[in-house]
Amino acid sequence: MGTFVTLAEVLEARGSPLEEDEVWCLLLAATEALLDIPKKSGNICSVLSPGSVLLSANGSLAFKSCARYEDVASFTAPELQQGHSAPSRAAAEKMVVYSLGMTLYWCVDYHLPQNQPVQMSPELESLLLSMCEDVAVRRADLLTLLETCELHHKTSMLAPADRLIKQLDVGPEFTRVLDEPTAVLELPASILSKKGKSLSTLRELSVVMPNGQTIMVKCEMKSRGGDVFDMIVAHSNLVEHFYFGLAYIDNEFFFVENDTKICKVAPDGWKKVPTTTFVLFFRIKFFVNDISLLHKQTRHQYYLQFRRDLLEDRLSCHEETALYLGGLALQTEYGDCMPEGRNYFRPDQYVSKSVMEKRALPYVQAELMRHHANNAQMLADESELEFLKQQLPEYGVFFHRVMRDKKPLDGEIILGVCAKGVIVYEVKDGCRFTAQNFFWRETTTISSNKRKFVIECRGSKKKYTFVTDRSKIAQYLCNLCSCQHKFNNEMNSRQLSHSLVSDNIVQYAAACRAQSSQLKSFSCSETPQDNSGQTTPREESLTKLCDDITARIESEREVICVTLKKDPKLGLIVGEDTVGRYDLGIFIASIVPGGPADKDGRIKAGRLISLDHVSLEGATFNEAAEVMQNSPEEVQLIISQPKSLTDGRSAKDSLEEFVSAMMTPKTGHRLHVPREARDSCSLSASLNSMRPEEVAVQLKKISGNLGISISGGVNPSLPHGGIYIKSLVPGGAAERDGRLHPDRLLDVDGVNFSGFTYQQAVESLSQTDE
Repeated sequence: MGTFVTLAEVLEARGSPLEEDEVWCLLLAATEALLDIPKKSGNICSVLSPGSVLLSANGSLAFKSCARYEDVASFTAPELQQGHSAPSRAAAEKMVVYSLGMTLYWCVDYHLPQNQPVQMSPELESLLLSMCEDVAVRRADLLTLLETCELHHKTSMLAPADRLIKQLDVGPEFTRVLDEPTAVLELPASILSKKGKSLSTLRELSVVMPNGQTIMVKCEMKSRGGDVFDMIVAHSNLVEHFYFGLAYIDNEFFFVENDTKICKVAPDGWKKVPTTTFVLFFRIKFFVNDISLLHKQTRHQYYLQFRRDLLEDRLSCHEETALYLGGLALQTEYGDCMPEGRNYFRPDQYVSKSVMEKRALPYVQAELMRHHANNAQMLADESELEFLKQQLPEYGVFFHRVMRDKKPLDGEIILGVCAKGVIVYEVKDGCRFTAQNFFWRETTTISSNKRKFVIECRGSKKKYTFVTDRSKIAQYLCNLCSCQHKFNNEMNSRQLSHSLVSDNIVQYAAACRAQSSQLKSFSCSETPQDNSGQTTPREESLTKLCDDITARIESEREVICVTLKKDPKLGLIVGEDTVGRYDLGIFIASIVPGGPADKDGRIKAGRLISLDHVSLEGATFNEAAEVMQNSPEEVQLIISQPKSLTDGRSAKDSLEEFVSAMMTPKTGHRLHVPREARDSCSLSASLNSMRPEEVAVQLKKISGNLGISISGGVNPSLPHGGIYIKSLVPGGAAERDGRLHPDRLLDVDGVNFSGFTYQQAVESLSQTDE
């Protein structure tokens, strides 16, 4: 969907008249658009003005009615000023030709000194004069204009008109969408209610996109966040939609979960009054550390959000950095710097109010132009990417106000949750300063109990308690930590598969990214996280607070390439892992004893990156099954798996080590346990018809639990789905017994787990005897 800006706004932004080639291209595009109106059964307008000619970012041209506040007398045909209406379409055409001619005259004369003549060729001047004749019969008609423009384009070898319009339509995208009509979407009845929808329960949601565009969504009060999100994604044609979410503002941004009913988070007025609008914001929920991993379209959405957040002082930024970023934004949106002395941009659209208040306007404008000039020759994509690479200290941090438990301070305390962990900020003189960091690797548990949000450190076992305004906020912070922690694991694994391999696999990884974009999903697995306990200066960026991911993980994971000869009876048991609606990849759940993989000896439980040169990144379980079934006798596998440690255990994420299959009593909302229960649907099923042998094991609980972590459950898309042992807790009952491995769990204490959902399995396990 194109974004529009008026011709008047273009001239105001550039501060100078149109050049002759630009006038020719504009005249051609306008003539074609006017001739196209009757073909679509529309009526040609009688008056055009610089404020009613719309230029699109995609190179198209359109018209709108003149605003009431516009002085359009000088653009109105003489016969129309005398009160004569157009008796025919031909008469209306003559009137609009006059308006178009006067509009183009205005463009070539814009802001020229009175003593400076208009610069244009005799051919163009003659054509414009013929368009602006006072007597209608003497004016050129649209077909004559079209023929003249086409001939001039051919002889002068001008660029296509749409290319020039794209160049004219410059400036911040969030200012160009203001005049664009609001898109109205309505959730289908099949989603709203099987019995149909009642007008009394319909409400309006206003969804604000990163570029400032507003989309109106009509839905029922009980519509779920996921349904609204899916509709916005479909309308926007986003490829990597999984990085985003819908958020509402309640002093801070809060993301709406997919299964949450809108009425649960909307204000009371929205539920009671049908005409009340509830505003949601389409924002980034997951921030990548490596911007190059992003699809071009996703990168642009990141850019738009950061532009707005910087302007609105949502992100802390040093003055010089802000001016440098403003110069990159100018290069992205205007191309190369305009000649000196031309006021082609508004400084307040490129630096925040806080910067403008510290410096005089001429200084800000001069510095922005200097930085803009330094970026000459950079393409828009290049300057946009450079803008995003300047990751600020608060990049990817979600801020929430809290209080310290029993330790009130004079200053304000803010918790920052990001993919790397939790950051504690102290606010002094309106600025945030880092007071403490809790990286995931250094954290044992994160929990909530009523209004309290608790972080327990690994080494010291010390607990840090923060108090929120409401219990729901404390629980929300737990959930936010859980999904950010999970995302960090996934992205670490994704980056690993691109960096710890040979040249051939590096080339393969590039193909994976392309395929992943097409499939609109990404594939990742859990990997160890930050083990850094370093103390760094407060001014350092978040990126510098963490050690290099690849260097840390290289000793803990390996990417191997194995060629196996298929056995018609024995093979691998593989499964897929998902979080919500995000595909996390195809995983090897276990090795069939005596099969090719078992005999090879190199393969452990890990993520299956490719099978027989076919990327499985973003593939569904069924697609992977089809690839395996259709593969030749010899199959090449590329696998990302943990290396064996000295104590015989695979490298595991530190938080996941404390997950014990929901059988440990919990007093509050734990980070790792409830999120695994609600958001994870780890599915495993055999790709081979032959099943492994069934083994009966008797275990005695240790500290009230069996020491296993489970996953899976009933899923309509996987007829062979079941409950699986995901992992064994180190030192737990199952590990000490030594006979259990990650595999399918058939029954416990005589209770058959076939057909069980995940929650049913958890409840059954929690009720078992010692």
